[in-house]
Amino acid sequence: MAVNMNELASIIIEKVGGIDNISSATHCVTRLRFILVDKEKADTMYLKKLDGILGVVYGSGQYQIVLGANVLPIFNIIEKEYGINTGDKDNNNYIGKVESVESVESNEKAKKRLVYYMEKITRFLSSSLTPFITVLYGVGMLKIVLSLLSYFLPSLSNNATYIMFNLFTETPFYFMPILIAYGSAKTLKSNPIFAITVSAMLLYPNFTSLLEKSGTMTFFGLPVLSASYSNTLLPAIMSTILLAKLEKYFYKIIPPALCTILAPLCILTVALPIVLVVLAPIGIIIGNNVVNIFVWISNITGGISIGLLAAVWPFILMGGMNMLFVAPMTEFLASNGYDNLFRPAWILHNIAEGGACIGVALKTKNKKFRSDAIAAAVSAIVSGVSEPALYGINLRLKRPLIAVVIGGLAGGSIAGFLGARAYALVYSSILSIPVFEDTIIAIIYAIVASFLVSFIIAFILGFDDIEEGTNKINEGNDI
Repeated sequence: MAVNMNELASIIIEKVGGIDNISSATHCVTRLRFILVDKEKADTMYLKKLDGILGVVYGSGQYQIVLGANVLPIFNIIEKEYGINTGDKDNNNYIGKVESVESVESNEKAKKRLVYYMEKITRFLSSSLTPFITVLYGVGMLKIVLSLLSYFLPSLSNNATYIMFNLFTETPFYFMPILIAYGSAKTLKSNPIFAITVSAMLLYPNFTSLLEKSGTMTFFGLPVLSASYSNTLLPAIMSTILLAKLEKYFYKIIPPALCTILAPLCILTVALPIVLVVLAPIGIIIGNNVVNIFVWISNITGGISIGLLAAVWPFILMGGMNMLFVAPMTEFLASNGYDNLFRPAWILHNIAEGGACIGVALKTKNKKFRSDAIAAAVSAIVSGVSEPALYGINLRLKRPLIAVVIGGLAGGSIAGFLGARAYALVYSSILSIPVFEDTIIAIIYAIVASFLVSFIIAFILGFDDIEEGTNKINEGNDI
């Protein structure tokens, strides 16, 4: 039975506490994400039972409703019909927002907890990185096309047009600080041109060559770290936060008649020495240490590290904590030039979800549910979207989730021991195999293992089938 989108949107708005309880709404590929004034007002149990809703989770400060393919139609209705802050408007939540009287006291208590600050940082990083990640997905898919072309037509790799496109796929990483500065400034509601200008200084060829030639440079007598800032994340974020605070300060204290002339001068003049001497070097040091931590974890756990991450990923998704990994994953890929942890693990988790769904499809006697399971498998394996498989099939039936965990662990461990590496940021789908380049055989073996292990275990373990013609689990029929 088709879902009535307008009716579902109306019920969602009502059951999250009404328009007055919604600070903002955004969405990702499968989830409608709300920032609620008071999350306790949301009727989570009611929402979970609605047809068209695959699940409800709260994580990273967001009330997340898993809608799968229905997310964009529902979001469009909410944006058009209800006048709720969406898109860039939701960024007010990252820099402070006037809240209702009822929520002030509870939020004051929440601010004393570490989790409050972690959620705030996660939301900020997620929003700041979104424009950059979007571009990376684009050039990543382009890299897949180029890899396939060069594989079947090796002579193309020397073609000028091919070379230009290949250089284009590397551009976002080189200018990463500029793209990150733009996203961070938009999130902070500050002037992105200030942030872009300061970050561009870090990449300016004359500046970088001066550092290389002199070895030691000073600014107001203070040392400037000689380092390459291309492919870096934190220096741009930290400098943009400083610029946002300086912008707010100087536009407040300078008389309006002089703001146009004096405010930009003061903002940029004060910001540059602080960025070059303090923030940019600190950002480099922290970023390198983040990468070193994950390299250390990989070395300690050996080849099993990818398997462990793939195995626990369903629970990270259920906890709504997946966005916590965006920043370290980006830093890891940018610093190393490849990702031998996050991307392989996420792809293999999706393959395991799909394999378990196929096991369910072959085992169930419910024709409609079989069709749903196959569709969820295709979504996870081909499209790289695992929520329909996780919430609609495997978590719902419980035992197939065991197959997903074991399948992810098996395939991930094989990928780790064989040294699978992704050289571009792409969707976590089987179509992304070409970005593993010289380790493509490793990821193929791992994908086959994840699929077969999860498929076989899901089929053998069985589940309480869905009754024919209903949406209910037949708990008395363990097939």
